[in-house]
This record gives sequence, C-alpha cells and structure tokens, in this order.
Amino acid sequence: MTTSREKTVRTAKKAVNVKDTAAAKTSTRRSLVGNSAVPVPRARAAKGAAPGAALTKERIVTAAIEQIDRNGLMGFSLRDVARSLGVYPAAVYWHVATRDDLLASVVEATMADVAPETGKLPWQDWFRELFSRCREVMRRHPNVAQLVGGQLVANASLSPGMIDRILTVLIAAGCQEARIVEMYNVVIATMVGFSTLEFASSPTDDPGTWAAQLQEKAHAIRALEYPTLARHLPAMANRAFIVRWQNGTEAPMDSSFTAYVEVAIAGMEQVLARQ
Repeated sequence: MTTSREKTVRTAKKAVNVKDTAAAKTSTRRSLVGNSAVPVPRARAAKGAAPGAALTKERIVTAAIEQIDRNGLMGFSLRDVARSLGVYPAAVYWHVATRDDLLASVVEATMADVAPETGKLPWQDWFRELFSRCREVMRRHPNVAQLVGGQLVANASLSPGMIDRILTVLIAAGCQEARIVEMYNVVIATMVGFSTLEFASSPTDDPGTWAAQLQEKAHAIRALEYPTLARHLPAMANRAFIVRWQNGTEAPMDSSFTAYVEVAIAGMEQVLARQ
C-alpha cells in the first residue's frame, strides 16, 4: 500500500524530470552572447540544403550562370536558382534585389577577366586579346552572349575597370579627346558584335526539324534567280551568317572572326592616323 509520503516523492521526481527535459530542449536552441544565454529560433531550411553552407551572392551568381547555361534566358528564374541552392526564394532576394540585378551580376562575373593588363602589349595586340577573350567567354556561355548583346541590363555590370583600360589603351594609341567616344564605341561594338551573332541561340522548339527545314530552304535557292548566291552557297552553307542552322558552339566561325578583328583594327589605325 502506497503511503502519502511515497506519493509525494513520486510526484516531485516526475516534476523534476519534466523540468530537466524542457531545459535540455531549450539549451539546444540557445547561443551565448557575452555572458547571457539568448534563445535562437530554428531556421527554416529548404529541403536539400547543404548543411553548414553559407548563402552568399557569389554562390547565387554561380548557380544563376549554371541555370542560364542549362536552360537559357527564357527558362531562367530566381525560383530555380533558389531550388538548386536548397533555399527559399526569399533567401536569394536578401542578396539580389531583382531578376535584372542578378542578370547584371551574371554578366559582371563572366566578363570579369576579359580586359588584359595594360602596358604589356602594343595597342593592336591588346585589342586583339580583348576581342578574343570576350569571344571565348561567349563560347563558354552562349546564352549569356544574348544578354550582353541584346539587353541594356548588361550596362549595369560592365566593369568600370574594363572601361578605364579600354580608354587608357586608346589614349596610348594616340586617340585624341575629340575622337575618344567614337573610338570607344567602335571597340565595344567590335568586342560584342560578332560573337553575339555567332553564338545566337537556336530555337528550342524542335530544333532538329527547324535545322532540317533551314538546310532544305538554303539548298533550294534557284541559281537562275540568285546566281551569285547560288555560286557561293556551297562555301557559305552553315559557315556564314543567315545561311546557317547551327551556332558557333557547334560550328565555330574562327577564320571569319579573325578577319573581322583585323578589319576592325585596320580601320582604327586609319582613323587614328588621320586625326
């Protein structure tokens, strides 16, 4: 038979156990600030989040580049970027204000090392290197090429350092102040113009059928109606703008790019010589 004293002891032990369990749960959710314990709320992590991986703008930009490379600009969204990082979209918006803000950062990251160091090459070779580096970036990221060439959002991302180097080399080449804006615009157009055309995106809706139809259309050109085009078409087919069905990723236009750069530099030399 249980006495009243034994009942009292059991009740006290039960209360202590409950108190200890609650204290243990609370302690696992606390961090020390100075000498006081401050409760820390449990963070909501999206499914698949890497434990201990801090979300930074650099990680977001890297994930965005991967998404654009894989899905193109039309298929790009901040939600997909957040999903690939294992976080909620709100966490991404903490680091980038808008989709355009993130796209500008993508251009900045991919174009970061395009401009060579100054003072080491003749100005002609410096611009050859600049144009080649830019084309290489677009070859690696053809979907970003559309962004650089076709959207003003790229203006928010082109490095002041790159612009400063271009101006520095132009001045070293003898460009006078009255022509600096014109020549700068020539450089930028040369830098992005050819490559954005070369790596223009192909249709995503049944690309195989589209390419086959374009080949058939090109080969069906009537020699009597278009004699000059028909004569040169065998050499131009899929190697020249407009009469091609693959972009530069699959069918590079190396010799045409070299000719383009040399023509641009020769034109710059002439303009600078007759200032």
